[in-house]
Amino acid sequence: MIRTEQLKKRYKQKQILHDLSLDIKAGESVGITGPNGAGKTTLLKLLATIEKPTCGALFFEEKPYSSQIKTIRKRIGYIPQDISLFEGLRVKAQINAWRKLSAQTIDDTYMNEMIRILRLNEVMNRRSDDLSGGWKRKLHLCIGLLHKPEICLLDEPTAGIDMAAKVEIIDWLKKLNDAGMTLVYISHDWYELERLSKRLVLMDNGSIVFNGEKRELKDLPANEFSRELANIIHAGKKIVVHK
Repeated sequence: MIRTEQLKKRYKQKQILHDLSLDIKAGESVGITGPNGAGKTTLLKLLATIEKPTCGALFFEEKPYSSQIKTIRKRIGYIPQDISLFEGLRVKAQINAWRKLSAQTIDDTYMNEMIRILRLNEVMNRRSDDLSGGWKRKLHLCIGLLHKPEICLLDEPTAGIDMAAKVEIIDWLKKLNDAGMTLVYISHDWYELERLSKRLVLMDNGSIVFNGEKRELKDLPANEFSRELANIIHAGKKIVVHK
């Protein structure tokens, strides 16, 4: 569905991504992790058409990204880590405002089901400014997926929220993936990676150092990598391999 070939991304004098190649198939759930500064967010922005590569190629259904940007943006939902909401609006008005801004027709049944599963109906009349971090995160996810995308790109979807809200969000995303939505997401949380991902991608210094099924993590020699990545691998082996 999505394929990258030898992607490079440079900001001024800093090389962020180095010859990065990755295949993402329809219906997959791919978890991306690695140390801060590994290039994870940059990769997601390239896949979401927010950024353009310095070199290399991106393909969507075997056609170049550059020839179908509008189509890709309709079929992809990109949810950054930073929560963006209109100030002063209640939750119901917030959802309606974003719905009106959408260039696509919103499926009422899908939207109402999403609101129910995320329990946003409990806070519909509250000002979004006054919500806890967990509720804001769920509202942010709901808005980002209003157009029912085929592919969802998420940058740390449960960052900074309590465990109860985290479990609800992860379970909901898993249901979407089970129903056919392709998920590609960044996470530093091994509970989330174990529960949600079917394939793991580990990044370090702008390159992919592991790309495979979770059970294959046990064969990865952590001592060949940086201390930061070695610690991440060690934690993952404890949860994924020895759960």
